Amino acid sequence: METYNYSFLIKFLYRYGNIFITSLMILNLIPLVVYVDKNAYLIIPIIITLLIIYFTNKFYFLLYKTFPFTIKADEEKLICTDFMFRKKEVVIYYNNIKSISGGIFEGRLSGIMKVCDGKTNICIAFSHRINNSTKLIATILSKVDKKIYDEKIDSLQKISSKLRKK
Repeated sequence: METYNYSFLIKFLYRYGNIFITSLMILNLIPLVVYVDKNAYLIIPIIITLLIIYFTNKFYFLLYKTFPFTIKADEEKLICTDFMFRKKEVVIYYNNIKSISGGIFEGRLSGIMKVCDGKTNICIAFSHRINNSTKLIATILSKVDKKIYDEKIDSLQKISSKLRKK
């Protein structure tokens, strides 16, 4: 059984980055709100700041639900543990995977990747920053259904051709 996890710094940023960003944005918002009655144009940065806070928190709440910090892979399943602020274990069998998306699976060099189990309707997400991410991706691709495999290999070939051009 192979174990994949994140470095301390990456784990810390994913776990607590939201608190830091939201705090800074609120500190930025306070003087804008105080002086909005003297300058009506300040409503624009207030709206932008509120949108940034909203979308940042929306992204982090998605991570809180679906982002394990430890993934164990064997011949038939992925065992996901150490979720943000929750002690739970999610098991996804390779033969039940209905979709894989995001990151390298969509033809991008980086980003959050998502694996969904069609039987239990549970999805997990992981980043390319996980230790040995290429091995985890290869393991997932080698075990999923042939149809999903063929779709994603096309995306990987696009990335390969982009890298060769550079």
